Amino acid sequence: MLVFGVFAGVAGIWLIVSAFAGTGSDEVTLEVDDAVASIPPATVAPLVTNPATTAPPATIAISPQPSAPATTTIPLSPLAALLGPGGSAVPPAIEPRLRPTAVAIEDLEVSGPVRSVGLRADGALEVPGASEIGWYRYGAAPGYEGATVLAAHVSWNGEIGVFHRLGDLEPGALVEVTLEDGSQRIYEVVERTMYDKDELPRERIWRNTGDETLVLITCGGSFNPEISRYRQNIVVYAVPVA
Repeated sequence: MLVFGVFAGVAGIWLIVSAFAGTGSDEVTLEVDDAVASIPPATVAPLVTNPATTAPPATIAISPQPSAPATTTIPLSPLAALLGPGGSAVPPAIEPRLRPTAVAIEDLEVSGPVRSVGLRADGALEVPGASEIGWYRYGAAPGYEGATVLAAHVSWNGEIGVFHRLGDLEPGALVEVTLEDGSQRIYEVVERTMYDKDELPRERIWRNTGDETLVLITCGGSFNPEISRYRQNIVVYAVPVA
């Protein structure tokens, strides 16, 4: 499994992302070479400008996967777990926005539905299974300033995840995000990289201000069979072009 996390707020939030990588004992490696666009694409401005806010401090750490099952009638795999006093992770109210409902990446032959990701009653973050993508709704949204974060699995419970080839995505590739009103926001990939779990740059990923960016995240690097987790995160950055 793979984890990544975010610490935010005075009391503190830890969000941990888990992805099932298989049941075998052999170590698996999903290596990714860094790639950056040689010529930055011409971008379009955000459709909506957010009011000025201060991004919360953040840090990243590894934590065991929560063992408590999801309290929902729809099967969900744990994307994140909250550590800390109950209620310390309640995010501020977010104004209604058009949410993303689907993502298509022609270069990867990927097309999948998007589900809004929220916090469960036990403090864990809900996330779809292998065939869906989770949008972190307390971050930015397509068309807004800030980073819109979409996370999905490489594999889950023996099924191939919708982001299983994310590490193959090259700069210049287009990502089409469909919103709930049927409109589309198109992004062009400008960077592909991989971070250790404790090195995800919060100033690029966990923000609601600044340049509009689409951030795609999944697991990668080497797989540790002893704890059933990957040791790194594959991250792809894209900018709006239409």
